[in-house]
Amino acid sequence: RLITFPGAQDDVPDAGVKFLKTDGVYRRSQGQDNPKEAQFVADRVIHHFDTRPGKSVGVVAMSAAQREAILNALVMKRTSRPDLDEKFVESRLDGLFVKSLEDVQGDERDVIIMSIGYGPDETGIVYRNFGPINKKGGERRLNVAITRAKELTEVVSSMTAGDRKSTRLNSSHANIS
Repeated sequence: RLITFPGAQDDVPDAGVKFLKTDGVYRRSQGQDNPKEAQFVADRVIHHFDTRPGKSVGVVAMSAAQREAILNALVMKRTSRPDLDEKFVESRLDGLFVKSLEDVQGDERDVIIMSIGYGPDETGIVYRNFGPINKKGGERRLNVAITRAKELTEVVSSMTAGDRKSTRLNSSHANIS
């Protein structure tokens, strides 16, 4: 029952919904973030600025900790790309934003890069604890986040549906299937 906008389109490179897999590790016990995935997302933001001039971009992270990791990765990227400083302006209507799932309501951009952040931990186990979307009303938050893109949503994740076989259910949270 997840609504996606724009609709998935395999044959159009910059429209629809695209899945980008990275080999990040979710740091369950130290930071509750995924720095490698955050670095990948920062690279995607730079790629966006280099290849889609005139298109706006926003980043949605599934947790506040992952949002911070992405912001830190972007700070590091910016030091080597001063030519892009003008792209990092804060503008309510079309500037780059990096927000957590709970803070993105009302913001739209041409392209949204969504960082899942959760994934295999240091031991390779994927727990079924996905932060805010495990809570009551989580599906509505996810629908809001996935509908922020006008043209393209890039979903960046360190896990795939096939990784479910190595999951553990965290008993303190609901099971999202």
